[in-house]
Amino acid sequence: MPANAQSVAGEGTFAANFVGYAANEVEPIETGTGRIFGLVDSTLTAMNADNAAFLHNQTGRCLGTWTVDETAKTFEELVNCTYTDADGDQIFESATFDRQPLDAPHVGTGRWLGGTGKYEGLTGLFEIRTRTLRSAREGLVQYVGTKQGQYSLPARE
Repeated sequence: MPANAQSVAGEGTFAANFVGYAANEVEPIETGTGRIFGLVDSTLTAMNADNAAFLHNQTGRCLGTWTVDETAKTFEELVNCTYTDADGDQIFESATFDRQPLDAPHVGTGRWLGGTGKYEGLTGLFEIRTRTLRSAREGLVQYVGTKQGQYSLPARE
C-alpha cells in the first residue's frame, strides 16, 4: 500500500516493527584487551504497527559502527539508516545506542534527519529496541525490533 503526501503530512506518534539482517563481511578489530570494534551493514524491512502510512512496508539499509567490551560485557553502537517507500521517497535516520549490557535487548535513541519527496523536512525523536536472534546460518546476524516516538512533517501546499 503506497503512502501519499496527504496520508503522512502533519505530526503525530508512531509505532513500527522491523526485521533485519547483517552479514559479517568485514572482520572486527581489537582495540584493547577485551574491546572489539566493528562495522555494521544491515538490510531491513519496517512495518507500521497500526498499518498507518508512516514507515509502513518500507525497506531500509543501515551503516554504522559498534563496540563490544567483553570484560565489562557492554555494547554500544552508532548507526545511520535510509528507508525507501514504494514510491521511491526516502527517510533518513540516525540512532545512538549508548553503552549498555551486552546480552540484554539493546535500547537506543533515534532521530529523523529529513527525507525526500513526501518526507522532506521530517523531524522527530524515537526509541529503538532491538533483540538479536539465533542466526539461521553462519556469518549472518539476524534481529528484530521496534521504533516508537514522534514525527513531524511540514504542511504541503
